Amino acid sequence: MVFEFTSPTRLVFGQGTFRRLGEEAALLGRRALLVTGTRSLAQTGHLDRARELLSASGVESIVYGGVPPNPTVETVDDGAALARRERCDLVVAVGGGSVMDAGKAMAVVATHDTTARQLLVAEAGRDKTVPTAATLPVLCVTSTAGTSSELTPFAVITISDSHEKMALRSPHIQPRVSICDPELTYSVPPNVTAATGVDVLCHAMEAFVSTAAQPLTDLLALEAIGLVGRYLPRAVRAGQDHQAREQMLLANVYAGYALANCGATVMHAMEHPVSGHYPHIAHGAGLAALILPWVRRVGPRLPEKMTTLAAALGGSEAGLTRVSAAADVEDALADLLRSIGMDLRLRDLGVADDMLTQMATDTLRYMRLAVAKTPGGLTAADVLDLYEDAY
Repeated sequence: MVFEFTSPTRLVFGQGTFRRLGEEAALLGRRALLVTGTRSLAQTGHLDRARELLSASGVESIVYGGVPPNPTVETVDDGAALARRERCDLVVAVGGGSVMDAGKAMAVVATHDTTARQLLVAEAGRDKTVPTAATLPVLCVTSTAGTSSELTPFAVITISDSHEKMALRSPHIQPRVSICDPELTYSVPPNVTAATGVDVLCHAMEAFVSTAAQPLTDLLALEAIGLVGRYLPRAVRAGQDHQAREQMLLANVYAGYALANCGATVMHAMEHPVSGHYPHIAHGAGLAALILPWVRRVGPRLPEKMTTLAAALGGSEAGLTRVSAAADVEDALADLLRSIGMDLRLRDLGVADDMLTQMATDTLRYMRLAVAKTPGGLTAADVLDLYEDAY
């Protein structure tokens, strides 16, 4: 047995740990580009508190607000330009996955002769820009139990004109420090709690079945799956359920470590074109429409792993066969999705049926590395069948 496991991010986890933002940032720099979303952090007072904590530790903050869901290359370029003008020496991203992804990409563009687009695609005879150690250090504070961006070397950015939602991967954008304080998640509304929770679940399930899976990632993925099954419905029903919020954030951490080491498989590969073409669709909602078709296609290929998944979701391993194990997992996931209001199909999200072929083509064109990590391999016909099943 040979495997590698990497976890370079220092994790600060627990109730009240947000108060450590200033002291942790001061170890990385003195002038921070503070990246946030559109309004929720300002409304909850967390943005003001972040600035106060930074200032108290001698760190100036220059706010770049308004990062939208599914951030674009234009967003990244704008934030990086502000960081250059203000001579920022670190990036502090406080928010959900879109904010953290945008901040990580801004940290590269701010210090390299490049645009965000050039990080993602080679154009006009120029190779893609490869991030170097010149990248600004990044500190992340997550406000949702989902995406795990605070623990991974990935940043997902959309190229607006081509509707390509692509992933930048580099060890240089891996956050130096991440603060995971459940208190920041208490005010997250039920629909966002549900969508981000589905993302955690998919990270863990995809890591568990990935061709890159290994013993440590299996342990983390299974623990994450079990926690999501037990605590996500509670967090959706009652946002002030502190135990549920803490355990969902812990599930997010476990899934993040697994994702960082395994990467995603076909489920994420297929969702990226969905929200790339339809930016209004929440990433977790797109994944929710794909989960059950994914189990139906991939499950029978992995009877032992499906048996273990069934147990993690609260079932029993006794007497399960190749077919019944996958069916048990599908039933358990269907019940979970119904309980959180995420039993969705692509048509429910506004996807047009005449876009399925285009999205299948996109999946194999720019998300092929994730598709390749799916056990058994998938053909173009398989991917289109999955989209049609999800529709």
